[in-house]
Amino acid sequence: MPPQSTHELDSEALRALYGLARELLRLDDYDEILNALVHRSLSILNGERGFLVLGRSGQLDFKVVRNWRRDELEGTGDPVSRTIVHEVLERGEPLLVEDAASNPRFARMASVLRHQIRSVLAAPLCVEGEPVGVLYLETHRLDRLFGSRELALFRHILELSARALETCTRLICLAERNRLLERDSLARRFPDILTRDPAMLRVLETVERVAATHETVLIQGPSGTGKELVAHALHRASPRAKKPFVPVNCSAFAPDLVEAELFGHVRGAFTGAVQAQKGLIRSADGGTLFLDEVGELSLPVQAKLLRTLQFGEVRPVGSPESETVDVRFLAATNRDLRRHVDDGRFREDLFFRVSVVTIDLPAVRDRPGDVLPLFHEFLHRTAREAEREVPEVTPELETALQEYDWPGNVRELENEVRRLLAVTPAGVPLTADHLSAHLTASTGSASGSVRLADQERELIRAELRRAGGNKTRTAESLGISREGLRKKMRRLGLS
Repeated sequence: MPPQSTHELDSEALRALYGLARELLRLDDYDEILNALVHRSLSILNGERGFLVLGRSGQLDFKVVRNWRRDELEGTGDPVSRTIVHEVLERGEPLLVEDAASNPRFARMASVLRHQIRSVLAAPLCVEGEPVGVLYLETHRLDRLFGSRELALFRHILELSARALETCTRLICLAERNRLLERDSLARRFPDILTRDPAMLRVLETVERVAATHETVLIQGPSGTGKELVAHALHRASPRAKKPFVPVNCSAFAPDLVEAELFGHVRGAFTGAVQAQKGLIRSADGGTLFLDEVGELSLPVQAKLLRTLQFGEVRPVGSPESETVDVRFLAATNRDLRRHVDDGRFREDLFFRVSVVTIDLPAVRDRPGDVLPLFHEFLHRTAREAEREVPEVTPELETALQEYDWPGNVRELENEVRRLLAVTPAGVPLTADHLSAHLTASTGSASGSVRLADQERELIRAELRRAGGNKTRTAESLGISREGLRKKMRRLGLS
């Protein structure tokens, strides 16, 4: 039965519906709409308590509860409310109990007598014509009994809310589709960096924005997180892509040779300098120089590097003259350079020069959703190199991989793939039995699962705080669906 025309409602009812419509129009979050629906329904219809439950059958999920203890609804629950919920879901029509005390069906029920329930209104909540839940209201007072007027208003409230939820659902779907398209687009632009993790996707967005500039970039992160891959991505996405990319491991040179390696030297500048060398900085002229572990440079070399960054000049060791170079500098470190500055081990002026833009790479333990995709990518790549068929992977192995903390990050994960493939005969599935001893020890008890759960819990809390409690935006930032976030929060005790 459709709701009566709004022309038949009194002015008070129309004002109430108008207020609800205005509130729903300004909301774009599913949870906020559900909260507003229950709150406004109780206010407009003079109900005393109510709840909104989602679910078509079987397990019911109480999303909004007002003036009701949750333990009254969960478990066995209130027989009256649960019976009505299932009936409304099955029939797909609103149910009005004007006076339970005079209704033969409810008058003698123990829960009606115990809670002194006098009147009930319940109706299916439909989205795009399909029932997705039930809104249940009740009152215990004779002067607040629900009647035909309240039922008519209730129908209008539900119609308004259903349309708001449909709009919200479409927006959520559109946002999710756009997010997936953007993720896929980033993946195509940076094929060497495999990720689904929101933090790493934000890194790629930053790479895309700053690649076209000439600014120096400091890439920070634990060892093995892929700092050189990010540096390569910055170079390839820049106007310098066709010019040299010169990576330099600053910790790999003997201290007395670093200056000559970077800046070059003239013949006879020191013992053994039998011929002139132009150095790595000049080798990168027109392109990009990547200084990995830049914190390992000595203070004298730092001072000379600062001049190059300031004036674009290089003076080879033993030469009285400087040469002009056009080089874009990228640097990386797994150390806290700010602390090195405070300790006097790194020049503050150079720190500000190399960190115009800073990119922080997350550890693998902070991007658990990337573990298995990375594992399978390395497995396929290693199998191709070894000219072997890609072996099957047991579920137990995948579980163990996800439970491990990976302190060595992506590098450790790749090495473990290579080791697994080497020790497993061709044609035999990869199993957890062949994992490295230290990895097996870390995942052989429930502690691994506990640590992973703790990490997930803290990550979700952090994203919720960043999103101001908005679950839709939190789900987007985590790279999962809103329903996936709800299930995770429930499993982790965060709902």
